[in-house]
Amino acid sequence: MSDMPSGHIMAQPIIQIGIIGGGPAGSATALALEKKLSLSNKRVKIILICAPQATAPSIGETIPPAASFYLRELDAEHILTSNKHLVCPGSKSRWADEVTGYNDFFISPVGKGFHLDRKHFDADLIALCKTRGITVFENTKVSTIDSSKKGYVLHCDNHTTSITCDFLIDATGQHQVAAKSLNISNNVFDNVISACAFFELEHTSASTTHTLVASDPNGWWYGAILPNNRAIISLCTDATELKTQKLTCYENWLNCLKANNWFFQQCTTFLQDKTKTPVKLYAKAAPSAILSNVIGHNWLAVGDAASSYDSISSAGITKSLKHAGVAAKAVKKWLEAPQKDSLEDYQSLVFNDFNAFISLHQQHYQRGANKYPNAKFWQRRLVAN
Repeated sequence: MSDMPSGHIMAQPIIQIGIIGGGPAGSATALALEKKLSLSNKRVKIILICAPQATAPSIGETIPPAASFYLRELDAEHILTSNKHLVCPGSKSRWADEVTGYNDFFISPVGKGFHLDRKHFDADLIALCKTRGITVFENTKVSTIDSSKKGYVLHCDNHTTSITCDFLIDATGQHQVAAKSLNISNNVFDNVISACAFFELEHTSASTTHTLVASDPNGWWYGAILPNNRAIISLCTDATELKTQKLTCYENWLNCLKANNWFFQQCTTFLQDKTKTPVKLYAKAAPSAILSNVIGHNWLAVGDAASSYDSISSAGITKSLKHAGVAAKAVKKWLEAPQKDSLEDYQSLVFNDFNAFISLHQQHYQRGANKYPNAKFWQRRLVAN
């Protein structure tokens, strides 16, 4: 017999879920968890830990209509309706031949495409987390992670006390902070690098807001107008081409741009003579890679920390938003049955989506290799197969 007074109910312990990473994958997972657990009888505290913002601008500026659908699932689509972002009507491209292809977003029933102001997009997602009762630590870098009997202990650079969590979610992108700490192997299928430049424009025109894409002997070009009268022009290539063609030098990069006549002419409609003044080039790796396991004992990885796609997919943010919802569903299942098996469906989805992406990757690069049979960049992409 218990000595507990009649009618007294012992309070359930609070289960702490720690999410490392304040990008779209981390914020979306936090929001999805909060929504799925709002009617749960479990006492759960969601903690989102955001590292200091990088000084280099984020690359990954355009989202297709599918992203609007996943934001709607999070009750977060309204963050796109402000004047911070620019509607993207679709894309124009020249890839396998000299015929211009069009992909119109206006016919999509799920929403609009957008050119994002990434700084505001990421900040608005974090702000939404705060309004929904999620504990957010900003400008906080996790330095080391220790396993404990219950879960994990996170030691942070600017905290005198550690953060404990029963379940850990790695949303740190290619840094893979938790996965590396847990010695999970990362399997790289291919690795390309975007050498990109940002330009300040005098004004923008609605007639030029299509995303532009064009294959090139040295890789492929991407161009888009961004909010606040800015534009991004990027050459997706690899480390070998960067070195042999000296494409980290603005003059060489510009000469390569001008040599791609159709793409350069399309860009000049909004760049005008802006390319005459050298600007800083940023290099950003875009590996096609996946962890050997994206789940484990009381943890999972989401977004680019779990699997990263070549920028040819234009699916980085969309994939993160999609997987965030499925990850939240898996964690909810784990709360009812705290074992690895509860997370298996999530891992299967991540693996299946990655395999589908690799198939698409090879199709796109095979078409480019057919156009440029003697170009080493394209042949190296097929060697990856």
